[in-house]
Amino acid sequence: MLVTARSCLRLTLLVLWTALTACALSGRAQARPPAAAPVHYRLEIPAPHRQYVHVTMEVEAPGERSTRVAMPAWTPGSYLVRDFGRHVYDLTAEDRRGRALATERLDKQTWRIDHGGRPFVVRYRVFAGEASVRTSHVDDRHASLVGTSVFLYVVGQLRRPAEVEIALPPGWSAHTALEAAGGDASTARLRAPDYDALVDAPIELGTPSVQTFTQGDATFDYVLTGAEGTAIDADRLVADAARVVRAQGELMGGFPFDRYVFLMRVSEQGGGGLEHANSTSMMMRRSAFDTDDGYDRAARLVAHEFFHLWNVKRIHDRALGPFDYTRENHSQLLWLHEGFTETMEGHSLLRAGLVEPERFVVDLGRRFTRYLQKPGRNHDPITSLSFDAWIKAYQPAANHPNVAISYYEKGDLLGIALDLELRLRAAAQGQQGSLPGMFRRLMTSHGSKGRGITMADVIAAASAEAGQDMRAFFEHHVEGTEEVPLAELLPRIGVAVQASAPWLDADGRPLPRLSRQQRKDRLWTGLSLTDEARVHNVVPGSPADAAGLMLDDELVAVGELRVRTREQALDRLSDHAPGDTVRVTLFRDGRLVQQDLTLAESEARTYRFSLVPAAELPAEVLQLRTAWLGGA
Repeated sequence: MLVTARSCLRLTLLVLWTALTACALSGRAQARPPAAAPVHYRLEIPAPHRQYVHVTMEVEAPGERSTRVAMPAWTPGSYLVRDFGRHVYDLTAEDRRGRALATERLDKQTWRIDHGGRPFVVRYRVFAGEASVRTSHVDDRHASLVGTSVFLYVVGQLRRPAEVEIALPPGWSAHTALEAAGGDASTARLRAPDYDALVDAPIELGTPSVQTFTQGDATFDYVLTGAEGTAIDADRLVADAARVVRAQGELMGGFPFDRYVFLMRVSEQGGGGLEHANSTSMMMRRSAFDTDDGYDRAARLVAHEFFHLWNVKRIHDRALGPFDYTRENHSQLLWLHEGFTETMEGHSLLRAGLVEPERFVVDLGRRFTRYLQKPGRNHDPITSLSFDAWIKAYQPAANHPNVAISYYEKGDLLGIALDLELRLRAAAQGQQGSLPGMFRRLMTSHGSKGRGITMADVIAAASAEAGQDMRAFFEHHVEGTEEVPLAELLPRIGVAVQASAPWLDADGRPLPRLSRQQRKDRLWTGLSLTDEARVHNVVPGSPADAAGLMLDDELVAVGELRVRTREQALDRLSDHAPGDTVRVTLFRDGRLVQQDLTLAESEARTYRFSLVPAAELPAEVLQLRTAWLGGA
């Protein structure tokens, strides 16, 4: 190789530039913390009766001059913006030497920390004064911590691991599905692989009773808070939960975890449940357990929340994970995630032997009757009701009953109808199909692989179970507004369906003499009244609507007779027959108004479902019914 003096100079300069660049890059890399550097949180509750959680958050600076931290606006599983940032107080920041750093609140939930590229510490307090499964609550006996209302996150870095240290008040212990990382009697230490996992595991602090049981290779903790000094039978609660766990494990082919935690809190007020990947948070009133019905409700609550570990935590709409914690995460599949979970709740209770088939069928008739009495049940497709849940379901306007229905309620009935369709269609081809089978397929194809689902995936799984294309069912009843075909399907599986009305005889003819209550039941006005005889709802297209009655009208007379209450108004209306026109007098915004109301006959029917005697059924129908009501 021929080397000249000029080329030597160029080579020397190139080597020098390369070395300097490498040193600069090396120094920059050393200044930047590892990508997996955890965010460390320390929680303290120095005065539980004041209901504040003191939080210290330590962050290895990512290299930028400033960093944004934020509090979620909502918590997964509860589809309402709650703006948890409003409960954050006294936020300050400093470097590791204790020198104050400039902070600025950018919006309702976000703060900017100017740290100059150095590690920094954020200190703040969270007020925990709302007792529910969706919010954090602290008092002198316990603390229930919902992660989305306690832990700030580093914006853009949700994948960073988290370490949590909790200074325990004297005598308290910590209970959560988070992985333990050491600790002692005074300090709990926990860790999570990322922020999503951190806030998907509520933490219960206090002195609860804890019972542990196993099923297969999994361990289950049942943590009961607030039952001290009561006659609540904790053993019964745990035994019922164990039966539900076993039934659902059998239905779904095992559990996708090694450990699961039930957090049950009983109190004077509140109720409900919220699902998490490896735990659930539940609340019930203490007074509920004064009767056996309270234990039945607790078993139903467990059955619902536990099945969520598959349906929504692992089998979930693509829109529901990874989460955007700053705003609504709209989904068109809440009818599946919540409504069909209600259906599977019933399946598992039947399989566990906690509900008898006869009772289940009778109760189904009552539920179907209540459903048919709701005027808004088919106003919009249930996909739209799901999407709009954030702004309508949990913030209902006055017209809500006329334009909507709970996607839990309608979704449950649709789930039962789909289950029957799958069983009947598959059986016609000599195969077996069911709603549980559909969920097993979705778990295999998507849930176990961390893949979100779409409507097309649900239809494909249902079609595979039925052995034929199920698209029409979803087009008509899910994406469309056709009536739930329950009354048509049940007789095909050995359930008798009877529709009746209190003023009709067995042949559907009006009774010759009617009682006062029967006359009330026979009339239809489309009018709903409060106890004080104020108009609470007017059904569109009803006689009351045609008469021009409005929300908040105050009825003061029917005909020439004064009325002061709802019962008085109904009594006076029942003095008349369908087809009669009655003058009603009311106050509207302080003005006296009179309207003529033409009464109609009610088309409402009471549905009674019952089991056809086994001896009267063909063998194949009896086999289908036995499998369905056996929770198979």
